[in-house]
Amino acid sequence: MRKLVLALFLFYTQASYAQENTFNSKFTFSGYVETYYSYDFNQPEEHLRPDFLFNFNRHNEFSVNLAVLKASYTDDRFRANFALMTGTYAQYNLAGEPTWAQFVNEASVGVKIADKLWLDMGIMPSHIGFESWYGMDCWHLSRSLMAENSPYFLTGARLTYEKSERLDLILWATNGWQNVQRNPRNQSIGFGLGVNYRPMEGMEINYANYFGNESPQPLYRARFFNNFYLQYEKNRWGTTVGADYGIEDTYFGFINHWYGVTASLKREVFEKFILAGRLEYYSDPKGVIVDQGVKVSGASLNFDYIVAPSALLRLEIRQFYTPDEAYFELPGAKFSRGNTAVTTSMAVRF
Repeated sequence: MRKLVLALFLFYTQASYAQENTFNSKFTFSGYVETYYSYDFNQPEEHLRPDFLFNFNRHNEFSVNLAVLKASYTDDRFRANFALMTGTYAQYNLAGEPTWAQFVNEASVGVKIADKLWLDMGIMPSHIGFESWYGMDCWHLSRSLMAENSPYFLTGARLTYEKSERLDLILWATNGWQNVQRNPRNQSIGFGLGVNYRPMEGMEINYANYFGNESPQPLYRARFFNNFYLQYEKNRWGTTVGADYGIEDTYFGFINHWYGVTASLKREVFEKFILAGRLEYYSDPKGVIVDQGVKVSGASLNFDYIVAPSALLRLEIRQFYTPDEAYFELPGAKFSRGNTAVTTSMAVRF
C-alpha cells in the first residue's frame, strides 16, 4: 500500500509540474526602449517640434520616445496582451486621454470562435498603415506624416480571419478615431475594415478604412478614411508606396478632404548597415486632422547600424517645406517656410 501511495504521489507531482511548465510556457514577457536626441534648426524655445509630429518631437534634449513592458498569454483558444508604456510618444499621442490611459500601450483579450477566426476586445494596434509605435519595426527612424496623423491604436472589438497563408481580413467596431474613451457627448461607434494580401514572397498589399462620426451629438459629421500601401522586399532592396484619402462632412453641407502620399526606398549596404530614403506629401488645408491645417512636403534620409539583432542605432536628417510662410513660425523659430531636423536614436528590444 505504501508503495502504491508513493507511486501515486510521484505521478501526481510529476503531472502537476508538467502542467505548470506547460502553463508557464504560454506566457511571454518582453520589453522595448527607444531613446533619442533631436536638433531642430528652427530652434523652438519651447522645445516642441511641429504639432503634426507625435514621435521624436522634443528639440535639443535627450529623451525617451517609447519604453514598453509587455506580458502576453497565448493558448489554442484564448489569448491576452497587457503592456505599459511611457515616453514622449505616450505623452503627446494620448494627451487628450485620462491619466491612467496614457500609460496603457495594449490591454486586450481574445477568443477563438471558429477555425482561423478570432474575436479580440480592448486597446490594440490599429489595422491602418505599415508603421507602428515600435521604431525597430519601421524602415525610418521617424514616422511618416501619414502614420503620425492616423490611428496608431484603436479601442474596441476586432474580428480577425486568416483566410489563407496569403490573405487576412479584419473587421473593427471602435470607440472612434484613436480614442481610449469616447469624447464627451459622442455616442457614435466607429467601424473599420482591413484586407492584407501577400501575392508572393516579399510582397504585401494592404487596404484599410475607417468610418465614423467624430462630432458630439445631436450633430453628425461622417468621416470616411482610406489607406493603401504596397511593400516589396527582395534581396537587399525594399520599397514602399502608400496613400491616404479621407473625407468628412461639415456643419454647412460641404465636404472637407485630406490626403497624404509617401514613397520609401531602403538598401542593405553591408551586413549591419542600412540606408533608407523617403519622400512624402500631406495636405489637410481645412484642418480636419491637423488643427491649424497644413500643406507640407517632406524628405528624409536615415542611416542604421544593427548593433545586434535586438539593438539598433540610427541617424536621420529630415526636411519639411510648406508654401505657408507662417506655418513654422514657432516660438523662437529661426526660419518660417521650412523645417530641418537631425535626430539620432538608440533602441533595444528584450
